[in-house]
Amino acid sequence: MKTIYSILYVNLNTTLNERVSIGVLVSNGSKNYFKFSSDKLSAFKGILNSERYGLVKSYLKSFDKEIVSDNIVDSNKLFIKGDFKNDWINESYLVYLSRYSNNIIQFSEPKTIDVDLNDNTFRRIFEKYIFKFSDDSNVEPEFNVHSIVKKQLFPKIQEKVNIEKTLTSDDFENLFAPIDIDFIGVNGIPVAGQTIDFDKKHYYLENDVTRFVSLTKAIELEGDSRGKYFVLGREPQKKINKNHLLWEHIRNTEFLEFVDISEVGIIEDYIQKNNVRPFFD
Repeated sequence: MKTIYSILYVNLNTTLNERVSIGVLVSNGSKNYFKFSSDKLSAFKGILNSERYGLVKSYLKSFDKEIVSDNIVDSNKLFIKGDFKNDWINESYLVYLSRYSNNIIQFSEPKTIDVDLNDNTFRRIFEKYIFKFSDDSNVEPEFNVHSIVKKQLFPKIQEKVNIEKTLTSDDFENLFAPIDIDFIGVNGIPVAGQTIDFDKKHYYLENDVTRFVSLTKAIELEGDSRGKYFVLGREPQKKINKNHLLWEHIRNTEFLEFVDISEVGIIEDYIQKNNVRPFFD
């Protein structure tokens, strides 16, 4: 089976045709490999201006995520054509890409090599044309506030509160829509907490906050008493203006206590010191 490869270059000076290899795409029609060098990418910080470096980084990571990350089979980024949602990898299209320049990344004209395509041959091709091979993924893991809270807080409080419980109007008469709550307990007053991702789209963020606030009101109407309510999360980027304003409002409000996910020990201490017990038997 014919194997083709195309090298990806970063253009440094298009007039002088100065360029540096950064990644490689290899295909035999059924198996495809792609990888770029994170080490080389980091080195470009001292060569390119910040705007251009950002474009190069964004292009490579988007390309990597689009064609590989959704279909990873192993750490070397092998994916099979049958599972591949963008089966445009073929010689004619790579020829087209090699003749098209976006002044950011340039593909070389595809070349044919007489080898069986597998992990070892891809590694040799990468090290010959690009850089020392690393098994590290090019794609940065997605940050997940819920996973962090679940791992760092839940094991320490699970005997004292109800964890990950779905609440409905059967639990609180004035709760009009079901809600999945991170934890809920009681120590004379209700105690509850909810993790909120302040980096999500504003519409969904606003909905999450509104539902949690509605729950607190339903709880208090049930028992006619104020409770202790925690919102767990992290400060969003200031450029996400609406989200940051909502985060500031929650942080400054009196009836909710915001706790950064790096400080979940605050909640653990409160639950331990105040003898909180599960709300539901």
